[in-house]
Amino acid sequence: SDLKRLHDAVSDGDRVWGIIRGSSVNQNGASAALTVPNGKAQEQVLDDALTQAGIPPSEVDFLEVHGTGSQIGDPIEVNAAASVYGKDREADRPLLLGTVKTNIGHLESAAGVAGLIKVLLAMQRGVIPKHLNFENPNPYVDWSQLPVHVTSEKMDWPSRTDRPPRAGISAFAISGTNAHVVVEGHTISGYPELHSPVGSPEFIAVPNLNTEVNLSDPVDEDQRRMRLLPLSAKSDEALRALAERYLHWLDAYTPNPSSEGDPETLLADMAWTATVGRSHLSHRAGVVFEDKSSLQNELRRVADGSRKVPAPEKKPKLAFLFNDEDNLGVEMGAELYSTEPVVRAVLDQCDKLLQTELKGSLLDVMSGGSENLPDSKMWQSPVLFALQCAQVALWESIGVHPDVVFGIGTGELAAAYAASVLKLEEGLTLATRRTELMNGNLGDENVQSLLTGISLGPPSICMVSGITGLQVRSDVPLDKAYWARQAHSSVAFEKSIASIAEMGVTIVVEIGHEVLLKPKILSIWPKISNQTDTELQTMVLAGAGKSTKDTITSPKENFMHSVARLYETGLNSNFSGLFAGEKRSRISLPSYPFQHRHFWFEKSDLDSENS
Repeated sequence: SDLKRLHDAVSDGDRVWGIIRGSSVNQNGASAALTVPNGKAQEQVLDDALTQAGIPPSEVDFLEVHGTGSQIGDPIEVNAAASVYGKDREADRPLLLGTVKTNIGHLESAAGVAGLIKVLLAMQRGVIPKHLNFENPNPYVDWSQLPVHVTSEKMDWPSRTDRPPRAGISAFAISGTNAHVVVEGHTISGYPELHSPVGSPEFIAVPNLNTEVNLSDPVDEDQRRMRLLPLSAKSDEALRALAERYLHWLDAYTPNPSSEGDPETLLADMAWTATVGRSHLSHRAGVVFEDKSSLQNELRRVADGSRKVPAPEKKPKLAFLFNDEDNLGVEMGAELYSTEPVVRAVLDQCDKLLQTELKGSLLDVMSGGSENLPDSKMWQSPVLFALQCAQVALWESIGVHPDVVFGIGTGELAAAYAASVLKLEEGLTLATRRTELMNGNLGDENVQSLLTGISLGPPSICMVSGITGLQVRSDVPLDKAYWARQAHSSVAFEKSIASIAEMGVTIVVEIGHEVLLKPKILSIWPKISNQTDTELQTMVLAGAGKSTKDTITSPKENFMHSVARLYETGLNSNFSGLFAGEKRSRISLPSYPFQHRHFWFEKSDLDSENS
């Protein structure tokens, strides 16, 4: 858990355990001995914290005392507490006292935070735990005259309808440092045992556009039913145990559809919390689901070991391969436009630019219906380029950045955009003029006219040329002559794949409307490496395109499964981008299933040592 300003915590959708209303630190000063605290200094630190909190001392229900059980120190602390917190207190509402040290001992430098944790849990559950072993009250405390009561039995937190629960927590160091905080419970509506405030969506920067995504427009969450639950652990055994815990959690907490509460909201909050609120360890399973039933099925496969996941890599190397195709990709563009604000931002920008260049609307093309489909082949390259750039932005919005890019045909323009060789506007200009550039008989003057206004730079990441099949040198920009030649040159595909393999790439993400090149890549890869060991073969994933040969056909479904596979290989990403435009809450999820081992000496071991 983090300490945050309340406004920031609510905006981030964090689970708010309580509010620190006031705090204070001071020093005992001179005293008779290390174990003899200064009562006046303790009174001062309590009073200062209450003054900062702006709360009358009689409005505090419970005090988590330092309480080490000493004959001299405890009476001094109790009297100081009674002096401050007893002011104007009603006789039937004494200050309740207790300390977590009776449960877990003295944690030294962590004693104060242990008390804070105990108090916040007690507030949330409405129960004050029993102060253990309070059988013989300290005789140096005049218990009958002080407005205090030790919680020697478990009891309900005192109920008040006009304010939240309140408590003070003290921690006094043997060095003489005194610390005190005043905390207040935080009321949460909806799922009190699970949910936090609904957070505000964060702005997400769009790569290469120098702009931020506008998340004020709502996303179509009905079409965003496909979710990813990232599970990770230190071992396969712990990973299976974690999946089992999630199955039990689902049985216990998923609301009945007929009752109050939305199961889809709860599952989305579960995925969000696991994404941003958990460490991502080396053994992983990316569980893609769209409802409780599909989630349970996948979790069972992880739990029983029937779902195999790839061995984690220390640092997998990733290539984006941009294909070339005639399909306009209307279905993919429309689906991602409605569900992904990052995609929407890129396509909106492309729409503005294409209206100037082609006097038509990209968004009209994607709105569906044969009457909106352009007749001219002039649209095919710019539409493909726009959608591929939108996919790049989508991947980069979740922190996935390629190490290598390679493209064929129009796809090489998108690869150049991903490598910052071309800006979005320049790439669209080249894409709209590609049909003319493909005419190899154009004179130099006409070619230069078509390429007017195009400025180029060296690639910012490794880029493989589709013409040569070799890596483009970072000090040699891909000039206008290159793109004039590229438009009508054959692709050195096998040589390009060989270059990518030699760079140590283990994962290829195919970017385009459809997954077209996967079989070809996989047929080439073993020949390149001269190996048949599966560890040396590449994994080809769908960027967001539709696969006609697989059972998965939805672009978003393909994308989510690819994200899950990348997660399983060990790629570290910022998957909070999967929730762009949503207002999510952090909730309580299953804790880590530690795999305990015993290190006790067996009697036989001791006997052998003594013999």
